[in-house]
Order: sequence, then structure tokens, then C-alpha cells
Amino acid sequence: MQNTSGPKALTEYILHLSKDKSNKSFLILILQGILAGIYISIGAIAYFKIAASTADPGLGTFLGALVFPLGIIAVLLMQAELFTSDCMVMTAIYARRTRIYKIFKILGLILIANIIGCLFIAYLTNASGIFNDKVMELVKATAIKKAYMPFGRILISGILCNIIVCTGVCLAYSCQNEMAKIAVLWLAIAVFTISGTEHVVANAYYLFTAYFAGVDIALSDIIYNLLVSGLGNFIGGGIIVSGINYLLAYKDISKN
Repeated sequence: MQNTSGPKALTEYILHLSKDKSNKSFLILILQGILAGIYISIGAIAYFKIAASTADPGLGTFLGALVFPLGIIAVLLMQAELFTSDCMVMTAIYARRTRIYKIFKILGLILIANIIGCLFIAYLTNASGIFNDKVMELVKATAIKKAYMPFGRILISGILCNIIVCTGVCLAYSCQNEMAKIAVLWLAIAVFTISGTEHVVANAYYLFTAYFAGVDIALSDIIYNLLVSGLGNFIGGGIIVSGINYLLAYKDISKN
């Protein structure tokens, strides 16, 4: 399917992707979801190594934000399944192309698989010893901040996060050229990284890496953050970004 710009073309493309996802077996969705969690975690490894090794914290965050997008670029180009961008398959519900329980089943499966991928890389991160004390201090501080953040702040931050992320993904979907896809997605994910907003999959890597390193956070604290940030991400991508684009395009889509 050819990608062109505008809400109508974007909505048609997302509907095409939604149909493709619904036709995949659970095993394929799980494996592609695990890969997406691995890819995001790889970007996070580079971010922490650079951010913690730079004397100026602001410069460190900026430089780290330039490498973090590698993960989501890999998701897009390698056709892995990432919960945050996949929230836009809610478009199929708005267009009455499927039932909501099927979409929730797909999204739930993908999110669990993403977290498994993050768990795997978090374990390898600690077992391999690639993070020195300085890097691990940053990881621990990040994890503690996220684990004890108030409900409302996590939720709103998660909404903002996926508005940013899904905007970048929408721009990438609208590009014909692979280099253009990479460029617009790179910029958007760099903005997300600098913003420090709550991304459920990235948070899974941060939190479990700290947990395996012995940080004083309980599994219940991790689950709490992931559930609330995941809900915020769903609202940002599945309701706001895809919903508004569908409203702009639905008259044309309904004729097809």
C-alpha cells in the first residue's frame, strides 16, 4: 500500500495495518512484541551510557536523546510490534471494522510481550556488568522517581508521551522514502526522550534494570507505574491521535 500524506491516507494505512495485525497468530505477535521490547531497551542502554558519562546533565540528556531513537526506528523498519504505536489500531474500532475485545486482546498480548523483551535485556544488562557505578546511579534515580510518582502525574505524562510518539509514527507512515521515515521518527523520539514523559515499554526496562540491581522498589511499585503509564499511552495514541485523525477522515473512509 502506498503511503501519502494527510489524515485520510494515514487512516487508511492504519486500517490496513490493523487488519494485518488481526490476521497474525498469537505466536507471531508475541515474538514481534518481544523483539520490540528488546529494541527499545537497546536504545535505553545507549541513552544511559551517554547521559551518565557527560559532565553537563543537560548536554548528557540531549546527546542521549540522539541515540535513544534507534530502538523505535528498529521497531518500524523490522516490523516489530510496539504497544505505544500499536494503540493507533483503535482506528479500526472507530471505523467499525472489528470488535473492541479483539483490539484489547491484541494490545494486551503485545504489551506483555514488550515487557518480556525488556525484562530479558534488563537481566542481561545487570549480568553483563556493562553499567558502571555512575551509570547505575542514574538508572536507579530514574527508576525510583518513576516508581513513586503520583497517579495523576504518571497518567498525564503517559498521555503526552504517546501524543509525541504517535505523531512521529504518523509522520513516518506518511513518508515514501525510508530515509525520510527515519529522519522524522528520529526527531520525534528525540523530543519524547528529552521530555522525560512516561513510556510504558521504556519504563519497563528502566524499572526492571534497577530492580535486578537491588534498588529498594517493590514489584507492586513497578506494576503500578506500568499500568498507569500504559493507560496514559493508550489514551494519547489510541484515543487522541488516532481519534482526531479519524474524525478528520471518516467521511472519505466511510465511502470505501
